[in-house]
Amino acid sequence: MLSLCWSNSVYDTDQEQIEALQTWWSKYGNWVIAAFIIFIAAYVGVQLYQNARENHRIEASVIYDELSASLADSENTEKQQELIDALKRDYSDLGYGAMAALIAAKIDVDAGDFEAALSELDWARKNSDDELLALVQYRKAQVEFQLGELDAALSTLAAIEGTGHEAVTFELKGDVLFEQGDIEAARQAYQTAYELSSEQSINNPYLKIKLDDLAVAE
Repeated sequence: MLSLCWSNSVYDTDQEQIEALQTWWSKYGNWVIAAFIIFIAAYVGVQLYQNARENHRIEASVIYDELSASLADSENTEKQQELIDALKRDYSDLGYGAMAALIAAKIDVDAGDFEAALSELDWARKNSDDELLALVQYRKAQVEFQLGELDAALSTLAAIEGTGHEAVTFELKGDVLFEQGDIEAARQAYQTAYELSSEQSINNPYLKIKLDDLAVAE
């Protein structure tokens, strides 16, 4: 560490102090200037980066809001696709890209194009953060169920992690197992879903109906 310490006990005159300072500056001045420039450049760079990230997020939010508003017009499919493509292309680093893919998948499901929906959901899965991933996987399992890919649907459901979605996950698992003809396993899945729904104060009368129907089937 560089240290400057001048006092009259070392230098007898002011001129000697000035000369010593000039000598020190000629030796270390360029380093001081370089360090100062690096500090300023780093500070400005951080500020520019933060501002750019915030602007990037705001732009994505505006486009996503426009996409959400456009969904009210079922005929405006071309504009919707443009907005979805923009979010997936330019904002895949944010959750907005994956959310746009989820919207695209729903549009495809409503149109009966489950293969296209599955493609969108696979893209969303690869570009989702942890908070959104469970929803993406659940939607994917729903589509696989509709396509009759029952084993794949069960595998997708089994891969879902986290909490807060277990009730709907077990209900869909029961649907898949029932379709496979495994009545007892389906009943257990429905019962788990029913108990979880009760614990979370979720009113789902269809679960009770499904359990009653299984009792008749057995």
